[in-house]
Amino acid sequence: MKERINRDIERLKKIAPNINVKNNVILLDITGPKDSHYENGIWKIVIRISKEYPFTSPSVGFIDKIYHPNIDLRSGTICLNTLNETWSPIYNLTHIYNIFIPQLLLYPNAKDPLNVEAATLYEQNIDQFKKKVKDYFKFKSLN
Repeated sequence: MKERINRDIERLKKIAPNINVKNNVILLDITGPKDSHYENGIWKIVIRISKEYPFTSPSVGFIDKIYHPNIDLRSGTICLNTLNETWSPIYNLTHIYNIFIPQLLLYPNAKDPLNVEAATLYEQNIDQFKKKVKDYFKFKSLN
């Protein structure tokens, strides 16, 4: 399993900016996907790989505060079924970076919130929601 962990970390290093790895804990930047409410924002996330990886999902959370219905504003905990319930060894760390987090940011699910305030605002006043999202942009890219 250590071999698989090392291989997956090396793959992630090739595509992720500002990545730092220490003792199976990965810190890296994630950029809001194009055409999402999070476009041009950059947030730091943490991925913690357990000894049971890839048979159990890594723990993934946001370090920087992000305003999102499925992310706890205080802890950065993510509510994402793929990570929490349907993880499979066919997935790897690049799936988290390239697919799971971008999909979470593109398609908030207000029906299963960790941040009830954000979910309510998302459903009732999308313009106010968008403004609130921008309040939590830690960085703004120049692109």
